[in-house]
Amino acid sequence: MSIRKKLLFGLSICLFLSAISVNAQQNNVPFRFSEKLILVNRELNEQLQKERSPLLTKQNSIVASDAEPQRSLQQAFTVLRKKMNAMEASVAKTARSVDTISLGDTLVIGFEPGEEFVIDSEWLHAGPILVIGDGVLRFIGAHATILGDIITTENAQVIADSSYLYFPQDYFYQRILLLTGNSEMHFRNSTLDFGGMVHNMATVGTSVLEFDHVNKPDFSTVGMYQESEIIIDSMDVAGEFIIDDDVRLEIRNAETILLWHQMGEGSVADIEFPDGEFVAHYEFNDQQSGVSGIGYDILIDNCTEVMWGLMPSGGSDVIVSNSDIRTIGLWFEGTDSTEVSGLVNNSHYGDFTVLLSDRNFHLVNCDVMTWSLYSFDNVYVDVEGCILGEIGVMGHSEVNAFNYFCDGSGGYLWAGDTTLLVSGMSSLMSPLRSTNESILIFAFSTQMNGLVQALDNSIMMLIQSNISETPTYDPGAVVWMANISGPATGYQNATVPITGSAWIDKGSESTLMDFGYYLMYYQKEGDTSWQMIGDTNYMEVRDDVLVNWNTHGVDPGAYYVKMDLWDNWGNGATATTTFALLPDLLGTLDATDNQMNFVVFPNPARSTVHFKFSLEDPVSVSLKLYDVNGREIATILEEKMAAGTHQVGSNTSYLPKGIYYSVLRTGKYRMVKKLVVY
Repeated sequence: MSIRKKLLFGLSICLFLSAISVNAQQNNVPFRFSEKLILVNRELNEQLQKERSPLLTKQNSIVASDAEPQRSLQQAFTVLRKKMNAMEASVAKTARSVDTISLGDTLVIGFEPGEEFVIDSEWLHAGPILVIGDGVLRFIGAHATILGDIITTENAQVIADSSYLYFPQDYFYQRILLLTGNSEMHFRNSTLDFGGMVHNMATVGTSVLEFDHVNKPDFSTVGMYQESEIIIDSMDVAGEFIIDDDVRLEIRNAETILLWHQMGEGSVADIEFPDGEFVAHYEFNDQQSGVSGIGYDILIDNCTEVMWGLMPSGGSDVIVSNSDIRTIGLWFEGTDSTEVSGLVNNSHYGDFTVLLSDRNFHLVNCDVMTWSLYSFDNVYVDVEGCILGEIGVMGHSEVNAFNYFCDGSGGYLWAGDTTLLVSGMSSLMSPLRSTNESILIFAFSTQMNGLVQALDNSIMMLIQSNISETPTYDPGAVVWMANISGPATGYQNATVPITGSAWIDKGSESTLMDFGYYLMYYQKEGDTSWQMIGDTNYMEVRDDVLVNWNTHGVDPGAYYVKMDLWDNWGNGATATTTFALLPDLLGTLDATDNQMNFVVFPNPARSTVHFKFSLEDPVSVSLKLYDVNGREIATILEEKMAAGTHQVGSNTSYLPKGIYYSVLRTGKYRMVKKLVVY
């Protein structure tokens, strides 16, 4: 397995590489993906018409609380890769000489043999610190504020004793401590303050990172690779550790620890994790009974709040018994096609084997808080019917995920590298992110919490989906928005404004596609042809009227309304929604909510439903129920009523399960409310 993959999500560590990869999308050759989009849209629309109102259960899901930050490994190492690429670009082109190096605000120590830089008082540095060669950076009784990262390589050292090191952060994972080569960092009797936010650490090569009686109140994401070593004695918040290769991790007298055990191809383990509330002693290596094919070594002594994590890959053989597992991240590598279903967060597994043919992963009497999925290489993964904490797509892989719920307890829904992630008919309680040169299609779904970001040179397509935040994008990225927001009903022989958004935004440096035009159509349920509404639209629309639909001469019934959004390269995306065209009610106008205060409850209803409304004056009232085809099903009320608030009940037990529309008409006004019967 390559070091790049082992560093989760494309972490690139070699500091002085001279070759920086060039983004293939930065030329002016159109990047076309019409065929894939056509297939994806066809699949999504077919599912939409089969499942008009897909309902996802959130039962047993664990949603990350505000008190516990979402700690996505992908975010941590994507930030790190960007930092390293920037450093490579600066250092690789520079001769090894103090006189010629130009790294802006970066403090470089070690260009001269034996160079040592000592800080023993108040000190501020507004940028990164790079220690190379046999250089030494020493903090003795210092109070230092560092507005950047600390990176060591070769035989460099950073030593801090009886010092306070403050690393302010504007956002999670802005800062990192990175050790490569044979370098070392030692922190003793000191405080590391990262401003109350999650941050990065990583050790590679034969580097050594030591913490001895350190106060570190903020959570860390720490990656350990090759033959590196971390030694901790007495620390309050240790953080999470991704443990791989031939590393050694030794932790004593510490709190709040999450241990990710990487189980690669050929690894075998029969594990029973101890109670994590207090761990007197725990070892994991290939000298343990039932364990083989593991190169790393873990030692835990006298620690509290220890959480257990596993990353089983293809070719592994793992049995876990009688354990509380905080998180399981399944890895998918190679070129195979795989289907994943039935994984549910916060579940108890009495005797369960994950249905994956390329590995044996067996749980006996275990509780699992979070399942997450990570794809690499050229693998293809189909996901359906799961409640997950995170999905991450890397390499050139492709993931199609439908009818699932991502509760955010593992991090994000994200695509990286040159991947394709299609997420449809699903719900999301976490951030949504595309990075590198990936394509992320989020369609017919809902994102209820977190940022929506298209980073680097990626493409994000938001199709008939609800999102919690306005999407943001990097200078090289593109965001599509094709969404029909309403209305769900309208009347025959009227002009119905169809509202929503149709736009394509790109960053100032992007050479990718841009907005072309959009078209609107309608189709009666059961028909095979679409009828165009209005003309071709060459202006973008943002949360406004897309088209005015003249329904004169159109039969009442159930319809689909469709938008085709096209870019200037000939690629298209389709958004589709349902619409009920109700019979014409001559001489009536749509009322506002505060005119009638019309409420339908309970909704959904099983056997009885109540309708509550207010009248300003005595008036004749009509309350009728229609099905999705516009057919009148029942007359609930038809009489003259006094001014005031009224409530009337109706039996629904005789109605087939489905969607109905209750139409309240009072004199010259009318109002429609949707009713779901189950």
